[in-house]
Amino acid sequence: MLFESRHESVPDEASVQEDVVPEYASLDNSTVLMLGILELLHAEHEQGRGHISLAVICKRLGLRMSTLQRLMTALSEQALVEISVQKDRLVAVLTPQGEEVSLALQLT
Repeated sequence: MLFESRHESVPDEASVQEDVVPEYASLDNSTVLMLGILELLHAEHEQGRGHISLAVICKRLGLRMSTLQRLMTALSEQALVEISVQKDRLVAVLTPQGEEVSLALQLT
């Protein structure tokens, strides 16, 4: 798994990028981060938590909210995630197409 929940400390964007760049060296930074978001949402879905707040995603991946929102816009434009409001929070969930992509990533 590219990103694991780290309770000790939240990595900054640079350290997250260093962790995954060797695996996806030919991909640009935004693509690598979007793959990490899909993987995180897939893992949460597998644990029975479909809707994840954007704040939690930021914390787990060590991203700024502005960066995450830009990436989520790109993912939602590709119909891989849906963003909605639940209990006054922005939350994300994988679409069926996003789940297919996430499963394919698990096989590589």
